[in-house]
Amino acid sequence: MAERVLTEVPEKLKLLIRYIMRGFYKIEEALIMDLLMHHPCIKEDDLIELIKFDRKQLRGYINTLKQEHFIKVRMRVETDGEGRATRHNYYYISYNVFINVVKYKLHNMRRKIENDERQSTHRASFICPGCRKQYTDLDVGQLMTVTGQLTCYYCQSEVEEEMSETPKSSQQSLMVRFNHQMEPIYKLLQELDGINLAPEILEPQPKEMKSSRSVPSPMHLLSVLLSLSCQSDIYADFCNFVYGPFNYVIINFRSRSSR
Repeated sequence: MAERVLTEVPEKLKLLIRYIMRGFYKIEEALIMDLLMHHPCIKEDDLIELIKFDRKQLRGYINTLKQEHFIKVRMRVETDGEGRATRHNYYYISYNVFINVVKYKLHNMRRKIENDERQSTHRASFICPGCRKQYTDLDVGQLMTVTGQLTCYYCQSEVEEEMSETPKSSQQSLMVRFNHQMEPIYKLLQELDGINLAPEILEPQPKEMKSSRSVPSPMHLLSVLLSLSCQSDIYADFCNFVYGPFNYVIINFRSRSSR
């Protein structure tokens, strides 16, 4: 049985976008994405009017979102009041690609943590203060003398236990924390799996904004984004994970090599 075609963006998809943007990107980029959810295909001039950025500043954030494959641009030639043809950019969210990119990036984040954990398991445990030769736990049998001392195989100096910068227990607990605190993201992705969005959502037609009365102000959008962190303990945990001592995860999520 074919999936029902959705003519509106599901609230869970909007929540996923807010989670990802709030957790891994600048607040300005999150605001732009929120405005694009309110306006399916908005003119650059209208977006500037709404968000109150200058054009150069806006395009800097737009370029980041385009590089992440979160949004697309459509150019349209229009005629102004004096009959001159001008080109205008219209922006819209690529919802299906957004979901796929998030899945891929989370997979890379998980793989990086697994690799770090694996490397920490086999990290050298002993080091010779003389020649700086490193040894693992598996080398203890070769290093131990009849007196019970651990001496270097090459220079016969007594080796010392190497203090790792990151305790093994911390590396192993990182995966546990990652699984627990990314759970709301994975849950949303699972619930959104196989959704069938209508063509007018995936490829919306350019549309100029006629009135700004019903448009949320940038400050209102900012308050909505900031209030997300107060809606649940789960989301608070998510933000704590992202901005906590393991913030290298942010870099890995945004890394170009992860795409």
